[in-house]
Amino acid sequence: MREKRKGNWMSLAEELLEHARFIASLDPETISQAGIRRAISTAYYAVFHLLAEEVSGQVSPASPSGLRERTQRALEHTQMLKVAKAFSLEGASRIKDLPGDVPLPQPVSRELASIANGFRELQEARYSADYDVLKQFDPADAFALVQKAEQVFNDWKVEKGNQAIPLSSWHLLCSANPGINRMEKKKGVVLSTREQWH
Repeated sequence: MREKRKGNWMSLAEELLEHARFIASLDPETISQAGIRRAISTAYYAVFHLLAEEVSGQVSPASPSGLRERTQRALEHTQMLKVAKAFSLEGASRIKDLPGDVPLPQPVSRELASIANGFRELQEARYSADYDVLKQFDPADAFALVQKAEQVFNDWKVEKGNQAIPLSSWHLLCSANPGINRMEKKKGVVLSTREQWH
């Protein structure tokens, strides 16, 4: 989903990141705990929606209208965290739960591991910001986590053309829908990467 602002088209993820930046840049002497928590939470949701939109774009066709958005809506925080953990080790050449005869075309890159670890860190911070009422956050916490979200966005620009990305999307789809893995095992058929996405 994109909205036109100031002559440019911005995705929801980009708008959320911009909003998180704005809150985190408020005067550290006057920003409230609620403001700091909102900046942290919004930074996480910016990354969540960035990755969810990109994954849905890979596994769903643009037509019929609304199918891609429904796919994006089906992606959940727990499943995305599971996949982030799977791809968090730079240099890994095998990924848990991927079909055995669908190897990574190349080891997990620095950028992909950075994206995965950034997602994990931001999700953990978001849980604390939203639910841990005993914790006191410093304005510097919000600033650092917004920078972490910005790094994920930047790493994604570098990494999105990597052939490992469709496999991470497939892993996520299987995590959200365990029946896919069972179906593949029953049929004894694993599609090639190209067949999976086209």
